[in-house]
Amino acid sequence: MSSQATLTQNSTKLIGLVAGEGKLPELLAKSAKEKGYRVIALALSPEAENHVVSHCEKVHLIAPGQLSRNYNLMKEAGVKDVVFIGKIPKLNILQNLHKLDWWAVREMSKLSNFNDDTIQRAMGDFLDRHGMKVLSQSDFLRHLFPDFGVITKRQPTAAEYADIEFGFKLAKEVSRQDIGQTVVVKDQMIIAIEAIEGTDEAIRRGVALARGPVVVVKVAKENRDERFDTPTVGMSTLQALVGKGKGGILAVEAGHTMIVDQKEMVDFAEENGVAIIAV
Repeated sequence: MSSQATLTQNSTKLIGLVAGEGKLPELLAKSAKEKGYRVIALALSPEAENHVVSHCEKVHLIAPGQLSRNYNLMKEAGVKDVVFIGKIPKLNILQNLHKLDWWAVREMSKLSNFNDDTIQRAMGDFLDRHGMKVLSQSDFLRHLFPDFGVITKRQPTAAEYADIEFGFKLAKEVSRQDIGQTVVVKDQMIIAIEAIEGTDEAIRRGVALARGPVVVVKVAKENRDERFDTPTVGMSTLQALVGKGKGGILAVEAGHTMIVDQKEMVDFAEENGVAIIAV
């Protein structure tokens, strides 16, 4: 049975939403509510709380390291299904390791490393052991995933297509190594690779180094846990790409990358000579 059919049949169910930063938590909360779900949200920041509050039955402001409190908030509300979405800045977590509760310390002590994949799978396993199922973001936001093709009127040139192909292979290898999911290339040269700073900052660095239009390629990681890891681009990505000039390419992996505010992004891209393509 498809995820969509399951959601439709269980239209009176309760969903627990763990909301990070950005627009996606609000979009998912709205989509879940429209599907008949009651939404209880755990917001990781005041910004996230403000974004989702109008679509939720109740919102709790939480700290990610307070695992015992966060779990009990969902358990007391009767939550059986949970979805995670939104940015969770890794630097913020690393800077607040002293705020971990005993449950979090115990679970982290079991980890072989602190890679994103390891932490995410451990969180999924923890909730599974305690009777909660983590759902995929795509169950609620499938309409945000583009199919293959150029989304803008502006088409990439032959040279840009060559850079896209070069960048795609490179981005896949970089993501496989759990470094990042975005690369910036120009004329078959690597200009910047995303690391802990995130997509937008990596793009700004690449644009500054190239001193002109670049090709940005963002992909999904192989064997990723789709319950937690969905690559996303939005207006801030395009604004970083354009910088102070015009032109460039934003290429995303078709079917695996969410495009937020697609109409706004296409309009902005057309005005600034950018081509957006799903590959």
